[in-house]
Amino acid sequence: MERTDIFAVLDMKTQRAMELCSEPGASSWLTARPLQKLGHELNQVEFVDAIRLRYGFHFPDLIGKCGCGAQNTSDHALICKVGGFDMWRHDHLRDTLADILRYAGFKPVNTEQPMLPCDGFNLPISANIKAEARMDIVCRGLWSDMQASFMDVRVFHPNAPSYLKMPITNLYKQHQNQKKLAYMRRVQEVEQGSFTPLVFSTSGGFAGEVGKVLERAARKICDRHKESYAETMSFIREKTRFSLLRSTLVALRGTKRRVVPVSVEDVDFRDK
Repeated sequence: MERTDIFAVLDMKTQRAMELCSEPGASSWLTARPLQKLGHELNQVEFVDAIRLRYGFHFPDLIGKCGCGAQNTSDHALICKVGGFDMWRHDHLRDTLADILRYAGFKPVNTEQPMLPCDGFNLPISANIKAEARMDIVCRGLWSDMQASFMDVRVFHPNAPSYLKMPITNLYKQHQNQKKLAYMRRVQEVEQGSFTPLVFSTSGGFAGEVGKVLERAARKICDRHKESYAETMSFIREKTRFSLLRSTLVALRGTKRRVVPVSVEDVDFRDK
């Protein structure tokens, strides 16, 4: 039976789950050796949650109400901003990617690097011209010797209600284009560097430009450490996949409450 024949008898939710499972790298966590020193181990609850997420199964034991007041579901938990888990997921993946580039031998590799002021430049209205703008990852030599390569990370949830009617490939293109509109011209004209958006989905897939960066890093690792390309690429995919998986599972079960700021001046340290 052909793949198209199988898809024809599936409902839309299952079709989307199977499409997400089929993306390059999305299934690498299932075939990785569960080595604790690499962070590849999952406990029983985490493994079951990962399987449920993978196939779009129902979570019978999630809390009924999210901290934001909305009805809680696995999809809502992965897009809700209360609790800061979306930023933690982003930062964890950013740091993982930076570590891979450092291991490949790119120098220097900086994270959260402030961008140069863009006053006086004629940038498009879509550009991020904020003085406090930062770039997730900056390194040199990625595409050409000594040129600064700027990379910005985005992680989106493909099963968010607003995305359900959009093909997966279109979602990647949309997020890549949004990043380019915000940063491409500023990086090229002000920083005199190259810009690459690093777009991932919570299901473990990634956009085409991510694949080019990972391939470039893999070949550098092969040359530097005398490893085979297949094993190196497998290692990189496992590393990025577990980074996404772990942070996604934490967001799924994490406590989400609105934090009310408290001034230090209002705290009585003598109160025991």
